Amino acid sequence: MPPLDKKIKKFLKNSIRVAPKISNKGELGELRTGLVSPYPQTRKDAIKKTIQQMTLGKDVSSLFPDVLKNIATVDVEQKKLVYLYVMNYAETHPELCILAVNTFVTDSQEPNPLIRCMAIRTMSMIRVDKILEYIDTPLRRTLQDDNPYVRKTAVICVAKLFQLNKDLCVELGVLEDLTKALDDTNPMVIANAIAAITEINSMDSTAIALDKLIQSHVSQFLLALNECTEWARITILAALAEYTARDSLEAKDIIDRVTAHLQHVNSAVVLATIKVILKNVTFLDPNQYSPDSKIMKKISSALVSLMSTPPEIQYVALKNIRIILEKYPEILSKELRIFYVKFNDPMYIKLEKIEILVRLVDMSNIKQCTLLLNELKEYSMEFEPEFVSRAIQALAELGIKNGNEMFISKIVDIINNELLERGLETVRDDCCIAMSNLLRCCSTNETMIQQICSTLNSWSAPEDTLTTDLAKCHYIWLMSTYPNHFPSVVEKLTAFVTNFLQEESLTQIIILTSVIKLHSRLEGSVLQNIFETATTHDSVELDVRDMAMIYWRCFSMEGTNDQLINDLCNSSLPKVENILDKFSPETLEKLLTELGTISSIYFKPLDDDTVNASRKRRQIVNQNIIHGKQLNELQDIAKNELSGGHEDVLLDFGDDDSNFINNNSNSGSALNELDDLFSNMNQGVNDLNISQQTSSTTASSENTNKTSNATNTQDLLDLF
Repeated sequence: MPPLDKKIKKFLKNSIRVAPKISNKGELGELRTGLVSPYPQTRKDAIKKTIQQMTLGKDVSSLFPDVLKNIATVDVEQKKLVYLYVMNYAETHPELCILAVNTFVTDSQEPNPLIRCMAIRTMSMIRVDKILEYIDTPLRRTLQDDNPYVRKTAVICVAKLFQLNKDLCVELGVLEDLTKALDDTNPMVIANAIAAITEINSMDSTAIALDKLIQSHVSQFLLALNECTEWARITILAALAEYTARDSLEAKDIIDRVTAHLQHVNSAVVLATIKVILKNVTFLDPNQYSPDSKIMKKISSALVSLMSTPPEIQYVALKNIRIILEKYPEILSKELRIFYVKFNDPMYIKLEKIEILVRLVDMSNIKQCTLLLNELKEYSMEFEPEFVSRAIQALAELGIKNGNEMFISKIVDIINNELLERGLETVRDDCCIAMSNLLRCCSTNETMIQQICSTLNSWSAPEDTLTTDLAKCHYIWLMSTYPNHFPSVVEKLTAFVTNFLQEESLTQIIILTSVIKLHSRLEGSVLQNIFETATTHDSVELDVRDMAMIYWRCFSMEGTNDQLINDLCNSSLPKVENILDKFSPETLEKLLTELGTISSIYFKPLDDDTVNASRKRRQIVNQNIIHGKQLNELQDIAKNELSGGHEDVLLDFGDDDSNFINNNSNSGSALNELDDLFSNMNQGVNDLNISQQTSSTTASSENTNKTSNATNTQDLLDLF
């Protein structure tokens, strides 16, 4: 329960209130009545209820004229609420916002910087060509405003204006003002200017020379880096990551200036800093970025600190760590325990940690390898199928990465004596794949061959027991490679041949090649049947059909070369040395420049086609039904929008015929008020045009303009 003093204050506030209160029902008729109430507090409450309904997703656009009447007020809180309403419908109903253009221009000259910001921000969001024509003077004025809060808002508005109308932005010359903002004394203005220029460059790379601007302002960026917010630091660091140092001295200076941000509490700042350091560290002497160097130790500490963040941030950090380990595999070699799986980790974190552990382990450290082997063994004994499957794969990856036959034998013993002995059929597929991969690494070890083949040979009906395509492939490959260790190889292979058309493509290919390799052990009809089945129209896999045709022709040629048949039957896979997924050198270099972005999570760097497609989408995103419309056409659209049946009750609290009648009776008056707003708006715009044309004359005409502007403001106040 709330404290007693709060109850007393609420009782006293309600007891001395004169203006009627707005109920919580939120019906349009009641809200409209409250918005035109003679009591200021009632109007303010009605605006709050309207914002509340808008936040819940209700369509309250039909109240636009009534809400707009409350914009001319000295109450900053009420004006902020009205601007919030207008900004929301600037995106979805921009044609309605033409009603407030005169108010925007007036508010852009208010003494309060907050109101000036709201005015220029909202004006830049309206996607109407006729409104953008009047943004010239307010935008130029706010770009050179004395208040840095206004300037940082104005530079973002330049990017919005460029997105809405590039030609107008170039014609007004605000791009030059935007580039001058990079020399501002306020770090937030600099950061916003960088963000705006970067956004403009992504829409049109020819509009602004981004590389030259970054090169000429590196020192300003480094100075502003320590004095701005987290978001601004990320923006500045992203710009520095695009810059290529001229020599090793400049690279060393950039690294020294940004290294302090590795200790920042925000993980995005840390990743952005790492990206800048890795971009410039290649210019240094190799000894300066060795695993034991000071720079790499600081990066290692920063990456370790990300493991104490929430799981969602940990996931992003693990994805980026995997990329970094590909380039610098020894950077975290002493921090293996940090990446051990915890019992309360989400599944996606557990899987990523296993990916990191196998890549992180130092093969020269026997103790570390043994510790990780025991850890993975414990993981494989868990009960989550996906986690157990990944742990068994990691055991095979660890053994192949180590390469020592004694170490691999330990892993085979764990799989045979501990995992398979549990009797769980869900692990058979993964164990079969793991043992096959390990055997490919030690293909000459007879003891291991006998142990693995005897285990697999003891399985009954493997064509039904094994469920995945890859597991069946490995099982059939083992039978065809070591047929002497499978006494019932003919029966088992014949069972797979019988289900040939029901198997997936990889299994079909391995069945075909295995029958060819063992054709001398099989009945003569089996080879003929497999060729006919693979080339029939029922076989939908083109690769399988083509391969079967090639083999069939080799066997059916006149004077068949026995050497060719022997080569086909005795072919073997090469020794496997690594089964870990790796990036190509080109992909790795691109991903290192995109750390902390969505590309680093999906491991898919942006290419030119993707960038061009993104620019095209940005160009067409602003095309809508009101683009290029004349003012009278926009008036008709706004009238139709407000009278188009938005008189429904927002929340259903029962049927009330009186409310329905009141709503219908209010629609006509709303349209009449809308006509008055349009007429006053047209008059205000005409007066604004006249005042702008006469502003460049003499000092006496400037006094006349001040009088005219005051008259316009008074007219607006009289209107509301």
